[in-house]
Amino acid sequence: MNRVLYFIKNFGIFHDTPLSQIRSIRLLTYISFTAVFTALFYSILFLFLGETVPAVLDLMLVILFIPSMVLIRFKKHHLAKYLLIINANVAILLVIVVYGQQYRNELFYIVSSVLGIILFREKKHGLISFILAISFFLFTKIYLRNVQAIHPTEESLTYPLAVIGLISICIIVCLLILYIKNETLDYEGKIISALNNLDEKKNYILDSLNYAASIQMAVFGSKSQILKHFKEGFILFKPKDIVSGDFYWFGSVEDEKIIVSADCTGHGVPAALMTIMGNDLLNEIVLQDKIIHPDKILEELDRKIINGLSNENGVERQDGMDMSIVTINAKKQRLYFAGAKNPLYIIYKNEIDTIKGSFFPIGSNQYNTKKQFDLHEIRYKKETNEETGKVELKPIPFSVFDLEDIEKKLGKRPSIKEVK
Repeated sequence: MNRVLYFIKNFGIFHDTPLSQIRSIRLLTYISFTAVFTALFYSILFLFLGETVPAVLDLMLVILFIPSMVLIRFKKHHLAKYLLIINANVAILLVIVVYGQQYRNELFYIVSSVLGIILFREKKHGLISFILAISFFLFTKIYLRNVQAIHPTEESLTYPLAVIGLISICIIVCLLILYIKNETLDYEGKIISALNNLDEKKNYILDSLNYAASIQMAVFGSKSQILKHFKEGFILFKPKDIVSGDFYWFGSVEDEKIIVSADCTGHGVPAALMTIMGNDLLNEIVLQDKIIHPDKILEELDRKIINGLSNENGVERQDGMDMSIVTINAKKQRLYFAGAKNPLYIIYKNEIDTIKGSFFPIGSNQYNTKKQFDLHEIRYKKETNEETGKVELKPIPFSVFDLEDIEKKLGKRPSIKEVK
């Protein structure tokens, strides 16, 4: 019995059947088998009572419902649903035409009218099924007014068969409701189980991400330790996710203080892994190799990231980061800046001056030209703000008094074009 029920339950289910359609297909199969077994039951009943014509008719109804089962087997589920609904109404009509209305067979239209609502997700198909059943019912009423039954039943059998018909309708409706209820409870259990597993996995993932975030912050370094190197300063760090795809870096080499702000490709865990890679490479480039000029740091970092993300077959990933690097020399009162798609903002007396970074990002080998990261030099001096009384750093624009420094760098007296 279990094998038979399992066969019926999975009659139209295959390994490639989408999960979203399994419940609907099982319901279609269940109703098709119920229709076949109901017709077969009546055929055997009438044969037992010695009624040959009704037995043959119900056997024909068995054959009428078989095409729907064939379509189910060949994955034509939509067509099988409509054919089942149409054949169910045709079967009721044929029974009424043959026997008349002594058995109250028109009550079966109650079942056929809701088949579309049960089988189809779309409301329009359910409405079509309902209208179809009503149309058959009205046609039946009009037909019986003008035409007598083809095979009237003896009065001695009318009452017991009518009772059997009514009981069979109730049984079919109860079995259908019971099946739907069991399926609903089964799916409800699966959904609750899935939600519990989801909560468990969510908590596990959140715990892992929170722990990873604490490791990431430890790698970046303490904000308070970094800000000790400055009289006034702040670090604004607000990750979009628990772990961040942005990072900051600070290093000090002799009189130079190097500050880095970077935004890595992507979000979440992949970007967070890039931040660790960028942090380690900056430690190597600045603190070990003593490269302190922002443009040179960007060039070396770009080379290392491209090489590091190349696989064994030489195929390079297009991951990287946008970055701003500032080097501050307090003794010389000079600031050097280079950016990879990221700018530098200079705020002085409520005015903002923007120095744009280079067009190229760090990493990504999709550019068919040599990357160039421009170096910008900003001089500044200390002066007291008359309004607040605080000492501020005033940026000094380039002037002709810088020609001496330019001449030393070029090794010759610069032309007007070179000065510009």
